[in-house]
Amino acid sequence: MPEKARKGERTRGRILESARQEFARHGYERATIRSIAATAECDKSSVIKYFGTKQQLFREAVQWQAAFDASELEVSDQQGKDYLRTMLADFAGPQQDPMFALLRAAMTNEEAAQLLREKSTTGAVDPLAEAMDGPDAQLRAALLSAAMFGIAVQREMLKMPYLAEADLDDVLRLSGPMLRKLLEPPTGGEHPPAS
Repeated sequence: MPEKARKGERTRGRILESARQEFARHGYERATIRSIAATAECDKSSVIKYFGTKQQLFREAVQWQAAFDASELEVSDQQGKDYLRTMLADFAGPQQDPMFALLRAAMTNEEAAQLLREKSTTGAVDPLAEAMDGPDAQLRAALLSAAMFGIAVQREMLKMPYLAEADLDDVLRLSGPMLRKLLEPPTGGEHPPAS
């Protein structure tokens, strides 16, 4: 790769990283192309050259892929723990910046909220629902996703007392039965007849 192309890729990478930081820190509305360029140590014209608009930059900056695989779903405490462990690792690891940026922006920006809904549904809820047996699979998958998401956000992003300080094994041990309950099909008496 020619040096000019390598330099362009490095600049583009710095802009993306800067955008993730600015969107996570300030939300979509308050983050500006000027502040993103300043953090990336480049000028506004470079941001526009590589990404076009703030909206296009945002969409690229918040890309991430759900890491868990629902194709071999087993109903067990261990399966629920494994899903949650993977989500917590994403929130604490290199995926953190895109997710935090999208979450922060989704609180005040409808486009970001819609993007978060789409990513959560297609990346987590739909694959889980397809792998689940029994009635209410979509609702159970959505509840499982919401429970794991809530734990991850409160532990890794908000650093809520007790949960953030708790040992990961304790979090997994105590949440495993709850998550397993959502994975397994409801028994006869638990599913009311449709009206």
